[in-house]
Amino acid sequence: MAKDDSYNSINSTVGGGSTVTGSLDVKGGLRVDGFVDGEVKVTGTLTVGHEGRIKGDVRVTHAVIGGTINGTIKAYKQLELQNGSRIEGDIVTKSLIIEEGVFFEGHCSMSGVENKPKQK
Repeated sequence: MAKDDSYNSINSTVGGGSTVTGSLDVKGGLRVDGFVDGEVKVTGTLTVGHEGRIKGDVRVTHAVIGGTINGTIKAYKQLELQNGSRIEGDIVTKSLIIEEGVFFEGHCSMSGVENKPKQK
């Protein structure tokens, strides 16, 4: 795997029908198809499937969102909002892709994120 592509791998999954309460701090990538109630920090890519939901602030390197997030999203490199996704909260990112059919209510700042998320 090329060094620049390391953020694309998925190391952890919250499966459909699963609920996680509390903070998640993931080194590498995370896919969410269930529900997370708490802060999410991912050093790689966060992928939220169309049935996935996060209620809490999110700090990631890169994110692809197809589901719902209620909270502030800080994406160090890029945030992609797919058709059908629902975002209620502020966005801070260097690069933003929004497909048709996205619901977004909040403020967006494209000045970048101050620090890349780090593993504790």
